[in-house]
Amino acid sequence: MGFAVRTIKTQIPIPIEVVDIKKDNIGNKISIYVDSYDINKFIIGYPLGMNLSENRMTKNVDKFIKEELIKYNLPISKIDERFTSELIKNTKNDRIDDLSALEILETYIKNND
Repeated sequence: MGFAVRTIKTQIPIPIEVVDIKKDNIGNKISIYVDSYDINKFIIGYPLGMNLSENRMTKNVDKFIKEELIKYNLPISKIDERFTSELIKNTKNDRIDDLSALEILETYIKNND
């Protein structure tokens, strides 16, 4: 899972890190980000199917929102992420989740600022 932020001070979106949800405590990571970056809204990639239908992955995201994000009482916006990973070229087979998160955040900013 990737994370990116845009701070009030710089207004420039930046990737933060890739978190391995199997190894790291995602709840603790989110809490650290909320405190460290003064988060005021969550923008989350929503993996719709090619025909805009919900699927197993969208259900996982909805569960994640209910279990991890809702407790912060912050607005949450879901952004269609169908082509995000394809926009980021990965020739080394490295995890690019943080760059995908950055692309999702930039998409939100472009469409909402």
